[in-house]
Amino acid sequence: MIKERSQQRLHMTTRLCTGIGIAVLITIACAFALRWRPSLALKYDKAFWPNKSLESGSWIWALTPAGINYNLFIPEGIDRESSTKRIPLIIVFHGQGEKGIVKDRYGRLFTSAKSQQAFGERGAAVLAVQARVDYYSDPHAYSRLVQNLCIQYPCLDSKRIGGWGFSQGAAFVQELAMYDPRLFRAVASGSSYYAASPVELFRAARVRFYCATARNDAGIFEQGHRTGQILSLLCPDSRYVEYESRRHFYIEPDDKTGIGDERFIDWFAQALH
Repeated sequence: MIKERSQQRLHMTTRLCTGIGIAVLITIACAFALRWRPSLALKYDKAFWPNKSLESGSWIWALTPAGINYNLFIPEGIDRESSTKRIPLIIVFHGQGEKGIVKDRYGRLFTSAKSQQAFGERGAAVLAVQARVDYYSDPHAYSRLVQNLCIQYPCLDSKRIGGWGFSQGAAFVQELAMYDPRLFRAVASGSSYYAASPVELFRAARVRFYCATARNDAGIFEQGHRTGQILSLLCPDSRYVEYESRRHFYIEPDDKTGIGDERFIDWFAQALH
């Protein structure tokens, strides 16, 4: 009888240890699945290769057969054909109806000498991309556009791409990051109204996010702040900043993250390091 009880206890202990071991392995596998970010596969597509282009200083304007206009900034002194010392790429997305100002209002936030210095001695490339109509749609098309740019300009580091968006562009850059989590290492969204699904949030867990909203941004805050809060908790080294009265705004380089003296540009540069 004593021997049988001992065997039963041993059997129960073995089952318990096995169960704990399996649970630990499942937890590790889930954590890895949440964090693992595959490399962006670069695929040439003639529809997203420019058929018209003009250069002015460090800026390149181009139009693709797919109908997407963009302005690309590559800092002076960078060998565009060299892949030995690549630089990060920042992509900016405008708000609805703001196609005409995406370069000068938003692109130049990151091309100033002060912002460029934050990204190191070589700086960063900046892509100011226009929506085909008044607003962005079709995440697949913009992912394909970026892939072709990285093929065309080997100096761009496809592993260090950051997205920045305002309003409808903020919602779209979040959607794009969740559609193709290989694309961005870090994403910043100001005044986004995007409400992500559980599946999208799972896919987003591989990306760093900086989300900023204002409580008095009526109609926008109510839709988008939950997504920002969840992303800040779920994603690595992410931030959620909530203002009481900033209304409908875009993130600026010197905005404070709420962690000591850290500024947004500091966080962004570190995320793309």
